[in-house]
Amino acid sequence: MLRITFDDNGTSHNDLTVQVGNSINVGDSYYLTLSRVDSGQSEELSIPQKLSSLFDRWLRRVDEGHKEFYLLLDISDESTTWLKCSQEENALFAIPGWSTLEGHSVDVIREGFRTVPPPDFQEFESPNEIIGSIDELKDDLLRSQAQLAALKQPEHDPTILFEHFRGTYSTQLLTVAVAHLNVFDHFNGIRPTRGFLQSQLQLQDRPFHVLLTGLKALGLLTEDSLGQLDMTATAREHFQHQDSTGIADYIGLAAETSEVLGLLERMKTNRPAGLATDENGVAFIYRDGIHSAMEESELARYFTMSLAGRARNVAPVLADQFRLDDAKLLLDVGGGSGIYSICYLARNHNLRAIVLDRPEVLPVAVECARHYGVEDRLEVRSADMFKDPLPTADVILLSNVLHDWDVPECTRLVNRCAQALPADGRLLIHDVFLNDDLSGPLPIALYSTALFSMTEGRAYSVQEYTQWMSAADLTVTGPTPTLIHCGVLCGQKTMN
Repeated sequence: MLRITFDDNGTSHNDLTVQVGNSINVGDSYYLTLSRVDSGQSEELSIPQKLSSLFDRWLRRVDEGHKEFYLLLDISDESTTWLKCSQEENALFAIPGWSTLEGHSVDVIREGFRTVPPPDFQEFESPNEIIGSIDELKDDLLRSQAQLAALKQPEHDPTILFEHFRGTYSTQLLTVAVAHLNVFDHFNGIRPTRGFLQSQLQLQDRPFHVLLTGLKALGLLTEDSLGQLDMTATAREHFQHQDSTGIADYIGLAAETSEVLGLLERMKTNRPAGLATDENGVAFIYRDGIHSAMEESELARYFTMSLAGRARNVAPVLADQFRLDDAKLLLDVGGGSGIYSICYLARNHNLRAIVLDRPEVLPVAVECARHYGVEDRLEVRSADMFKDPLPTADVILLSNVLHDWDVPECTRLVNRCAQALPADGRLLIHDVFLNDDLSGPLPIALYSTALFSMTEGRAYSVQEYTQWMSAADLTVTGPTPTLIHCGVLCGQKTMN
């Protein structure tokens, strides 16, 4: 087995891990930065791009049918390390050794594959002999290349695209508030408390939270430290009176659209949209007592792969910004496509992961793990995260999971995860975060409206997550920002 893993630590030193059988060596990418690539590109290529080019060249040369060849594994100023590969019938024998060829005299990409021994090549005294085949070597190179692809971060931040996509909820929320719930009529000469306004609107806690957060984020309502609400000057001028500057009737032009009426119905019933086969069905979540698209294989695959589009952008950033270098086992609860686990596996060669989810979802995780070359270290388990025992792992990840659920389910799941952690184990909550006063920011408030519409949850604040984790005897740090408004909170289980 030959595995080459790149760990971008920002230094070009100690960032390449080469595993040959059971032998592991950590080297530098510095000499790779000096190599040239015949790519036709004017801009300088990154280390992952150069590594990928190196693997491409090795794959082409291996296919040439050489009976003996040498692969460059490590470089220092005074010497180089090579892997001698010899074919005998259908078997491939690989033995590492070293050469007096100096590192500065080698162009890694152009000269890292040799068909004749490098100068003064000597096999190591206790060689780690590997028996395999050319096809297995090619599979190993493809696997290393795929793991590089898993760690590729977007060159252009896609956050603005998600904001545009979720921006439609601004129209829906504003129209429901103005044309149907008549929110601003309840501010006629008074500053109502949160509780009074909620009772007047006859909304349950979750829809009221979503509505109030949205109106505060839109700059239409304010709330003081005593919980008293007030209209902003803009809202008072344009929504409270139908004078020359009133626009409530204009907003009302959208009052009968299906999207607005749908959000209104969900506000009144506190139930997500029925996107499955009956009126009680939901698309993105599963629990007893409701019908879910996640119970149907084709729909489950469609929704899981759709959500993976965001994960493929965010997961490499999470794995880079919040490192798990010392972790041995990661439990990815509600892991879906497994992309977050896969990025951690691609970065950490000594890590294993378990993706826990519904049985209809898990084939997607298996497929993605195979695509990125980590299937040997990723296990999938079918389970109900609210009922079935959770495997013990030193790190448990809830990535974009809790926002699908209401507060009772969130606290229950946090407690279950905390109980499954060993001493000093860590629970990572990777999600979006509202301001602690639930006043925004606007993109998260609108995303919260989207979550409210499609799931049984909403967006939560750092303060809310911290309360739940602290109540489960976890010490909380963070959040550490990742991408697309996400961040990660870490709760560590302390010794008793």
